[in-house]
Amino acid sequence: MCSVYMKKIGYAFALMFVLMSSFVLADISLSEPEEIYNLGDKLYINAEGLRGSEFGNLNVNLVCGNNMVNLVRWPASDFSFEEDQSYSTSKVLVSKDLEISNLTKILGGCQIILSLGEKMASTKLFTISNDVFVSASTDKVSYDPDEKILVKIDATKANGNLLNGFVEATNATDFSKVVSEGFVSEEFLMPETTEAGIYFLSIRVYDVGSDGVLNEGFATVSFSINQVASSLIMSLSDAEVVPGEEFTIGAEVFDQSGKEITGTVSVKIISPENEEIEVLIPTGDFSTIDFPINASAGSWNVIGMFDEIGEEREFEMVKSSKMEFDINESVLIITCVGNWECNENVSVQIGEESNELTLRMDVGEVRKFSLKAPQGEWDVVVSGEESSINRRVLLTGNAVSVSDFKDVGIFREYSIVWIFLIVVFGIGGMFFFMNSRKTKTLKGGGVGKTFGDVHKDVSSGKSNVSSKMMSHSSKAGYEDKSMVDLTKKGIGSAESTLVLKGEKQSSAVVALSVKNYATLGDNAKEILTKTIEGAKDLKGLVDWREDCIFIVFSPLVTRTYKNEVLASKAGFQILQGLKDYNKKFNDKIEFNLGVNVGELIASKAGGKLKYTGIGNTISLAKRIADSDSGKLLVSEGVRKKMLRELKVVKAKEIGKIQIYEVSEIMNREANTAKLKDLLKRMR
Repeated sequence: MCSVYMKKIGYAFALMFVLMSSFVLADISLSEPEEIYNLGDKLYINAEGLRGSEFGNLNVNLVCGNNMVNLVRWPASDFSFEEDQSYSTSKVLVSKDLEISNLTKILGGCQIILSLGEKMASTKLFTISNDVFVSASTDKVSYDPDEKILVKIDATKANGNLLNGFVEATNATDFSKVVSEGFVSEEFLMPETTEAGIYFLSIRVYDVGSDGVLNEGFATVSFSINQVASSLIMSLSDAEVVPGEEFTIGAEVFDQSGKEITGTVSVKIISPENEEIEVLIPTGDFSTIDFPINASAGSWNVIGMFDEIGEEREFEMVKSSKMEFDINESVLIITCVGNWECNENVSVQIGEESNELTLRMDVGEVRKFSLKAPQGEWDVVVSGEESSINRRVLLTGNAVSVSDFKDVGIFREYSIVWIFLIVVFGIGGMFFFMNSRKTKTLKGGGVGKTFGDVHKDVSSGKSNVSSKMMSHSSKAGYEDKSMVDLTKKGIGSAESTLVLKGEKQSSAVVALSVKNYATLGDNAKEILTKTIEGAKDLKGLVDWREDCIFIVFSPLVTRTYKNEVLASKAGFQILQGLKDYNKKFNDKIEFNLGVNVGELIASKAGGKLKYTGIGNTISLAKRIADSDSGKLLVSEGVRKKMLRELKVVKAKEIGKIQIYEVSEIMNREANTAKLKDLLKRMR
């Protein structure tokens, strides 16, 4: 222990002596080193003015703080005694060359000290380091989830040289790469579900030698992930709403990691007549809607928008009707309220006697009834299916009765007078007719002639009448709606034929299979035509083949290559239109819809689109349409192109092709436009 202590004191005195006598001994000179070296660098040593000695050695030592490493030991007697000589050597700053096990001993401020016999020389202080200066930056400060992040890394050793080594990154993401000439970059993605917040990327840069890691440096770069609304969930208090009752709508918005977002959801409630109610709902809260008692029956849509995401729900406003009763003096007033016609039996009890009224009234219709009874006060009780009234009323009359004011007119009130007047005018008319007939016979020139003329006129009249009836019948037959060509009712047409000179393009086809077309009535066929006519707004052209109708969407007409979107929208519109019709009418249209995408050879000629199917483009659409009933089905090809727009469930396979049933089509562009329009009106 004591010897180690004495040794350290000796080193300290030696270093002090060197510092005091540096550059004083002019006999020996040493070349000055660089200001900074990194581990692994080569240290060059050059000494001048060396002369031999009978004793001792040439010692070249590297002194760093309290540590000394001998670099050279050479017998002094090997040098010339008569003239100055020079000596040069070099050492690599690694364990093997320096013959030390721990390189940390030489880090810091150092000197080269040379001694030969009694003569000594030393260099100025220089630094040996294992530091690498690292700078890292990203191309942006913040990113959306699943957005590419670019990080750039520069690495320079303490000696100013560019690093050739490696980089390792941890924390926000992990990667390892080679650093060349002091630079490396990396592009990476954070997962779509990454929680919003600030993230740190820890960076380690290093190089290696025979001893392993020699020099290294560290850096940290930060960036933030934005909170992005990813899902909007609306909740309805019920799928069916009764007019006049309370109805609530709740709204929640979640970000990419599933955390709730605070904000306001814009909600539109759209009636079957496209009338709109607008409400703003704070996220995580709900809003109460009081629908009037006459709110339209049928399907209502609820569309919610937050930023650029939307959600659409549907509820049914049920049919509701009720009769309200009131008595004003001796008049019973019955009003039909609600959103549907009233069809009830109403009991009117006056005293002990009861009368039954069977009433069928339109919404808002008011009916009045006269109440009569022998003079006095009477208890009147009026009862319907859902309401009743009980009043004590002063009535007059001969007997208990309930009469509708619609049936009480001037003829009924004064029927005896009218009968007398009719009899008088009837007798007077008969006398006038007889006198007039006699006068005409005398002037006519004979009875026979008169009969002949009459016979001729009657025959002629029959002929004319018959002719008119035939003419009218012919005209009526020409205008008979059942004879209307349903393929030419304002719809652009297409024709399947062999096209030799046309363009081969990816197109979409909607096939509508009407299974009971031959038995449909005129009204059903007209509704079918009007429903299909909506396809022209989406630039679809119709090839009508009785019970199978094809709607073709070709880039030649639509001027777009996203025809599967147009076809799916057209199919969904037709599906909703025919379902609405079937809810209201007994003459049901039995149908199914199929949508497929593929190549067609098409050309425009004579105002028509002529097309030839390639592969199974047309046939698969028809097979899909024939495969089920009352649904909109799409092929695998359509689904792949519309993954974000279609909500589907798996249906049956046709051949080896998976078919999907469409339950909803998300219209992102429309939702965004609606939100922008709503915000504009709010401002």
